[in-house]
Amino acid sequence: MDLNTPLDHLKRLTDRPTRQTGRWSWPLALLYWLAGARTATLEQLPESERERVAILGSSVLIPTLLAFFGMYLYASSRFASPRPLLALFLALVWAFVIMNVDRILLATYRPFQPWRHKMVQVCFRIGLAGVISVAIAFPFCLEQYQGAISERLQGEYRARLNELQTAERTERLALETRDGARIGELRAQLARERAVGPTDPKLFAEELAKQAVRQQEDSARGRRQALDQETAAALTEWKGLSARIRQVEQDLKDEARGRLAGERGGTGKPGQGAKYNELARDLELLSKAEQAARQRYEQLLARAAAIDPADSPHQALAQLDADRQAALLGEARERKERIDKLTQAITRAEQEHDEQLASHKLRFDPVLKSYHAKAEGRFDPMEETIGLFKVIFVPETGNDAHPLVQRYKWMAALFQFTIVFGTLFLLDLIAILAKVMSRPGPYDVLVEFPELVASHNLDALGKEYPRQAEAWAGTAVGRANATPTDNGIDLRNPEEVARLLLRAHLSAAEHPRTDRPAR
Repeated sequence: MDLNTPLDHLKRLTDRPTRQTGRWSWPLALLYWLAGARTATLEQLPESERERVAILGSSVLIPTLLAFFGMYLYASSRFASPRPLLALFLALVWAFVIMNVDRILLATYRPFQPWRHKMVQVCFRIGLAGVISVAIAFPFCLEQYQGAISERLQGEYRARLNELQTAERTERLALETRDGARIGELRAQLARERAVGPTDPKLFAEELAKQAVRQQEDSARGRRQALDQETAAALTEWKGLSARIRQVEQDLKDEARGRLAGERGGTGKPGQGAKYNELARDLELLSKAEQAARQRYEQLLARAAAIDPADSPHQALAQLDADRQAALLGEARERKERIDKLTQAITRAEQEHDEQLASHKLRFDPVLKSYHAKAEGRFDPMEETIGLFKVIFVPETGNDAHPLVQRYKWMAALFQFTIVFGTLFLLDLIAILAKVMSRPGPYDVLVEFPELVASHNLDALGKEYPRQAEAWAGTAVGRANATPTDNGIDLRNPEEVARLLLRAHLSAAEHPRTDRPAR
């Protein structure tokens, strides 16, 4: 644009007669608002230019709707459990952000400004479109590979679940076997101790005393039986000797009368012969033996009567002496202590076993529950992302497929991602591309011309300021000394400001800046 163009000519170009419409309908007002257009400026434009501005505003709706549906899809796929209200809220917020970003870019884009300024706006929108397109294209690809991801991850988690169940079962059985053997041994010892007698020390001491008495009774009964046998033998011997004495006496009488039979050694002669003397001697010996046998029998009978066992007393412990009672009570207390220790050891072992089982369950159950859920196909978004990476890039263990098949997988995934990403990327850039590729119209001239004039005025003043600073300083000093000067300027006077700007532009034309790009 040539700044030397007469201002009246520019006004004639821009102040063409237009149809004043007053208040617009709400759809047009919405489109103008989306385009970031100024109402006062739109009222000066023809119908064709307002239509162009409305079309630019309608282009903002495309990335806005795309942002809404894309964020809703992305948020829905990222939550482990369905949360439609939260996803809808996020989609609305994100669509509002994208809509305002495009409104800001359309409202601040100036077709006549330097390219470096325009490139910053365009590159920012391209970067934002790239991020949005990736965020939306990824759930699409994730949905395309959902079956393969579920199959891959479920297979891996089933294998892990089987290994973990085997390890859990092995460890639990080892724990139960070890603790069961120890507890069983302690219970066997306790059963043996309790089988001996009652647990109470006094009752057990009484039982020990009764056992001692019974042992004594058994010993006495054995001795009595032996004495009875000896007494019976002594009685038999005594009776045999008595019978023998009677027979010898009869033989002695018969021999004295001469009536002893010959088969019994009789001589058949009365009187006292050799046979008689022999029988008399035998009778004397038998009498002595019979007397000795009778005495022995009487002694054995007296001894047997002396050790005759009596009935067991009801309080056997009280019948014992003090030392024996103390020994039995001490033995009963030691047994009670052993039983108490065994009972405590069993209780402690059972508690330790329960604690170890609880710790074992606490260590394995959460992992088993998680693996069960994942083996059934319930994955969180992070695992689905990892599963997509595995399906595309990591070969499956134990799969004999050709390596070329794995290469085709990531090529197919890249193709799908590129198609979705490219479509979304282009749709998201429609608003800024429509603004960039559309021709600069009267609206842009009316909006940018005052800004352009102000910019050139500032540049001219920037160059003129060093020359005018000394004069303004002198004017200030003159006013302080009450001496008038002609170099002062009243910034509140439009004519003086206009003359200052004219001098600045004339000076800029005489000394053009080489570092400023031509417009």
